[in-house]
Amino acid sequence: MSSPKFRWWAFVKAMIRDYPNLERSWREIHATNVTAGFSAMPRGGGASRTVENIALRQMPPDDQKVYDAVSRAIELTRLLPEGKRRLDMIELVYWGSKPMPLKSAALHLFISERTAKRWHGTFVRCVATCYGFQVGTPEPK
Repeated sequence: MSSPKFRWWAFVKAMIRDYPNLERSWREIHATNVTAGFSAMPRGGGASRTVENIALRQMPPDDQKVYDAVSRAIELTRLLPEGKRRLDMIELVYWGSKPMPLKSAALHLFISERTAKRWHGTFVRCVATCYGFQVGTPEPK
């Protein structure tokens, strides 16, 4: 197995791998309680300001930056002509219940291994660019 050409490559792959956990965190933080409170007890001072309380809750800044970068890369990839298939491949490789190697994902999606490698590299570089790394190609092709 060859070593990555760039130092940021492994970090960006870890960011992509961690995205489902960050998304779950983000959803939990921004979830609203839609059930009525039936307690006869008076509530505290800030309990009635639900929308403001939700707006003030935030993820840690580093996690938020990673979440934003991967989310932005997903949206940019979705806009491409083969965007859905590219994201299906990324999901199989990184986010599936049992992540599979790139070669297996390519066979599963009926694309060549070379195309899978190209799509994967483009997505990783897109995430890196969205995060703020200088990688040379700002948007996926």
